[in-house]
Amino acid sequence: MAYWKRGLWIILLLFLATGGTGCTFFVAAGAGAAAGIGTAEYIGGELKQAYAAPMERTWDASIAAADELRVRTTEKSIDNLDQNRVIKGKTEEGKDLQISLEKLGKDVTMVKVRIGLFGDEKISRTIHETIAKNLKK
Repeated sequence: MAYWKRGLWIILLLFLATGGTGCTFFVAAGAGAAAGIGTAEYIGGELKQAYAAPMERTWDASIAAADELRVRTTEKSIDNLDQNRVIKGKTEEGKDLQISLEKLGKDVTMVKVRIGLFGDEKISRTIHETIAKNLKK
């Protein structure tokens, strides 16, 4: 029981030390299954997941996932500071797709997937599973 309480205090102190931004939760959670940190979160039609991998590896894994899932890519963009990258395209079913990557740290990248206007959780999860599988290679 004492270890559990100490762990909670450490997480709380880390949270407060980073200004309470919420990123500490992902870092403190450690590497989870499939290189993911923490849990995937589906909100407002968008499924987001942080991965314990640098931006470049996650980008390559995301492009490979889009290719594997037969996404017809229409755009790939990288911002000037290389903090954000976007892949846009159409799924096999003809739905719009957007995969957004955001660099959270040297070895942490947030990936957000949106299908269509209102989202499709099932397809989004399939994309994340394929990205995670490609990160393991």
